[in-house]
Amino acid sequence: GAGGVVANIPDVTKIPYLTTVPYNPVPLDAGTAAAVNGAYADYNGGIQAALAALAGTGLFTEEEANARLISFEASATNAVVIEDESLTDLGAINPLFDGLPKIRQATAEDLIVLPASNFIGTLADPNNPLSVNGVAIPLEDKWVLLPSEQMEITDAITAYNSTISSAASAAGLAIVDANSLLDQLVNGGLNSGTFTLTSDLVTGGAFSLDGVHLTSRGYALIANEFMKA
Repeated sequence: GAGGVVANIPDVTKIPYLTTVPYNPVPLDAGTAAAVNGAYADYNGGIQAALAALAGTGLFTEEEANARLISFEASATNAVVIEDESLTDLGAINPLFDGLPKIRQATAEDLIVLPASNFIGTLADPNNPLSVNGVAIPLEDKWVLLPSEQMEITDAITAYNSTISSAASAAGLAIVDANSLLDQLVNGGLNSGTFTLTSDLVTGGAFSLDGVHLTSRGYALIANEFMKA
């Protein structure tokens, strides 16, 4: 019979921790791009050989093969190379392809975590200038939220929020739609006094420097929403 107010769960895939670092932050000149492409030549050839060997089996599609080919160019916006556990394990199908890792270049659908901004471009081996993380050395799974992982998160949040809504309604509690509030921060912003808060890191005013927790102004906005509810 106690009164109160509860909040649902915002879609964490939209917070700055996961939306600030671009998937394609690697600048390369023509010479470096050519050198990196040369280093990946055997890998790309292996992927193409696997596609030819498995043609017609349905075990390895041309679409996936194309997605796994690594290619760099003289540009400031090359995509990083990442590990992707959801890719087909070619070695398990045919031992001839056991040496082909499950890697690809990132796309706009992948989310790179904020700490990766200080890791991409560093050397895995300080004595080897060719061991650049995110280029010659693929980013490990911990640095990237894959589309399949994002879907798992979305499904979990949807289920939790359904339960929260039902339980709160049954108990006569007010509800703060935190999920909707984050959507508004992402899409145009929310007015707080004379200031418009957005989800942009630093400049948006709502999120602190870790890209996860709110600023004082952001928490004030949430507190006001609780009071309104």
